Amino acid sequence: MNAVNLSVIKIGGSTINDWDKNLSQLKEVLNISKSIIIVHGGGKTVSEWGSKLGVRPEFVKGLRRTDNNTLEIAISILSGLVNSKLVSFLNDRKINAVGISGLSGNMIEAQITNKNLGLVGEIKTINTKLIENLLDNHFVPVISPIGINQNSKNPQESILNINADFVASHIAKNLNANKLIYQTDVDGIKDQKGRIITKMTLKQAKNLINSGVVVGGMIPKLQSCIDSMQGVDHSHIINGSGNSLIDIFKGKRIGTEITK
Repeated sequence: MNAVNLSVIKIGGSTINDWDKNLSQLKEVLNISKSIIIVHGGGKTVSEWGSKLGVRPEFVKGLRRTDNNTLEIAISILSGLVNSKLVSFLNDRKINAVGISGLSGNMIEAQITNKNLGLVGEIKTINTKLIENLLDNHFVPVISPIGINQNSKNPQESILNINADFVASHIAKNLNANKLIYQTDVDGIKDQKGRIITKMTLKQAKNLINSGVVVGGMIPKLQSCIDSMQGVDHSHIINGSGNSLIDIFKGKRIGTEITK
């Protein structure tokens, strides 16, 4: 596996209804990047199904609070419905996708570090052997963001919900990926005047978070980009619509890029 030709793409749950538009480019992307890992969210779908079942979503600084009922819904939706639909979508387009989760091959081990978030894990270790084996055999791993609770003594707490942005960041960092791309439903990160910041340094990214300019769900995305810079060359936050994904690989300036 050549990290220079490896890209990690995180697909936001808010873009699920636009897969036909923003993922049809992956076949062409594979010709350029050679190896792709997909990490997906699905928070919007989790919330929709939670509402159907009478479980109202709660958020703390852009992160979902997860109790036992929410965790069961998250596992079912993320590793079941969303992951399966995404794998089917890619296979229909002649992309050899394999659906796995952070539980597969003991990939992601995490701990509860913020009790206000409930059964939400902070990643402590990443085992990339399964991912590397899939890449070496020319498969595209499609990963759902749940993991193993390192400190669990209760079977009901052995699985943790993990923010997909952090999963993508840790995997990209551990494999020294060339690119880490976050597909969202916004055009990038905006400054105080509402203008898209097309390029920023690591220092500028940290200042944006500390200044409070970045809020809500964009906080974990930008923090993930910052964290990934220990091993990743380029991180991007883009709008998943149109041809933005393939444009990134063709060197066009789309969305926000974070570099060292």
